[in-house]
Amino acid sequence: MGFSPGDSNFAFMNIKAIALFCCLLLVGTALPALAISTEEEIQLGAQAAQQFEQKYGVVNDQAMVGRLNRVANALLANAKRKDLPWRFRVINVDAFNAAAFPGGFIYATKGLMQGLTDEELAFVIGHEIGHVDYRHSIKQIEEAQMRRLGLVVLAAGATKGRMGRKTQTLVALTDTVIGSQHSQEAESESDRYGMNMMALAGYDPVYALAALQKLAAQSGGGTPDFLNTLVGSHPLPKQRIAQGVDLIPGINYRPEVAAPVSSGGVGDERLYTDASQALEYTLSLLGFRHRDSLQSLAEEVALGRRGTPGNTRVVRVSGEKRLGLSGLESVLLARPELNRMGAAFGAAVVDGGGDRIEAVVLLQGGRS
Repeated sequence: MGFSPGDSNFAFMNIKAIALFCCLLLVGTALPALAISTEEEIQLGAQAAQQFEQKYGVVNDQAMVGRLNRVANALLANAKRKDLPWRFRVINVDAFNAAAFPGGFIYATKGLMQGLTDEELAFVIGHEIGHVDYRHSIKQIEEAQMRRLGLVVLAAGATKGRMGRKTQTLVALTDTVIGSQHSQEAESESDRYGMNMMALAGYDPVYALAALQKLAAQSGGGTPDFLNTLVGSHPLPKQRIAQGVDLIPGINYRPEVAAPVSSGGVGDERLYTDASQALEYTLSLLGFRHRDSLQSLAEEVALGRRGTPGNTRVVRVSGEKRLGLSGLESVLLARPELNRMGAAFGAAVVDGGGDRIEAVVLLQGGRS
């Protein structure tokens, strides 16, 4: 049922709306002065962190916490903001996730710490540092300031002034920080940041794809209890894997090169079994399934002993020997054929002659 102009409830609602509009006009003139300073950002982050820890609890295992801080400190050497009290803690949650609050308060879940290697963890923590370095949560709050101030005005009326304006604002913002989702643009920006940060710290950015694959497998498509997190945000990890494949070849990463080592006993000295096994590990982490029969076929194709079987797809790339396996993998992972996660595979690395090495991957099945 609609309200008529003569209805007393309708008149009351009109008066209330006009009063709220007038309040917003008054506070709107003060918006520039209410931009969130670094000091206020730290205060807000500390409040959110305290509330977060009280709800979920922290893990005090010294080995786990020490490992987190070792990886984080390597990344922080290249962080943009040096004026924050950066703090890293393990939250007592079994799910794979991580969270970042303004001011430099960053959390990894216990499940994440137990399920990721140092290289994979470096990407996740670098991603979260990126959210803080770019002030993503703070920018969200500042952009929504008019709406937030409207809620504060209403809250002041509801409490008849018993709560101070500063207290009201802090409480409202704390809930916003914990419950917010980052935009797709912010997530992509932090992914790029995390990959660059891990490369600067000496971690191969290829492991970012392994981390995202594990996160995709563990998320199950559900929504976690806290949303200001890696898994709770969009785009979904599977979309970010595809983005990472595009980004990684352009990242300036110079690994310490260790030339692939020939096994010397498998029938051809051109076959680098150590490098082949390392490539197998990388592809397995990314969600591909190794199959022994395809492995034998990949070696035969790589060595030129037979053509590609009709029921398989072949991906062949080459790279410079001086760049080692990392350089070869960067080229390989940029190939669109490897977007079909879940395919069975066999992989072989061989001497390509001169200053070149080659990788051959045979694929069967899989999904786009």
